[in-house]
Amino acid sequence: MGLKAAICDDEKTIRDELTKTLTEIKKDISIEEFSSGEELLSSIEHYDVIFLDVEMQGIDGMETAKRIRRKDVKSYVVFLTGHMEFIQDAFKVRAFRYLNKPINVKDLSETISDIEDEIQDNAQFIFKSNGGLVSLKYEDVVCVEAFGDGIYVYTKDMIYTSPMSLKKCIDELGEKQFIQVHKSYVVAYRHIKAVNKTFVDMNYIKETVPVSRRKYQSLKNSYYEYVHENAKYV
Repeated sequence: MGLKAAICDDEKTIRDELTKTLTEIKKDISIEEFSSGEELLSSIEHYDVIFLDVEMQGIDGMETAKRIRRKDVKSYVVFLTGHMEFIQDAFKVRAFRYLNKPINVKDLSETISDIEDEIQDNAQFIFKSNGGLVSLKYEDVVCVEAFGDGIYVYTKDMIYTSPMSLKKCIDELGEKQFIQVHKSYVVAYRHIKAVNKTFVDMNYIKETVPVSRRKYQSLKNSYYEYVHENAKYV
């Protein structure tokens, strides 16, 4: 999942270091730098995440965040500061997180991962079905099965038919929460009950989903990593 980020800090060394670290953490992130709140507020671009220095010359970070929210911008705001007394004010502008200066790489990496998870959880999987459009939360998609010229989308409650190709479906769903286990099947990690060498048991689906021999080891390893990373949520 590519992210679009803005860094707003009046210290160039901080901007440069944060840009360098972010690109090391996430190769496909795009970053735009701003040296003041005024400069950021003049931008017409939408950013998934805004890293915002609290203490800046001119309009400070807290006031910049307030003006951003007045425009109903739903970007994730991450404050950068060396002083934690501003935390109470952060709730008023729906800040996602505070990061202490100097920025800890582990904390920054976890912040990016958590933002991606939130975006994924709030995203909508939109596809054509029976002449109309269906919009589902990603968390409601249990499994996708390819057939002929289309796919079946299995959810907790029903099965949808769509002319979408499995390849396009995989591109839409991404690889963080879903995995292809067979040439004809994609499953959601969150709904896997058990992994076997030849099949997986899924929540909400009576039949097992086949696993191809060449995909089993990859599934086993990646599912273990998913459970390990999401242990507090599973």
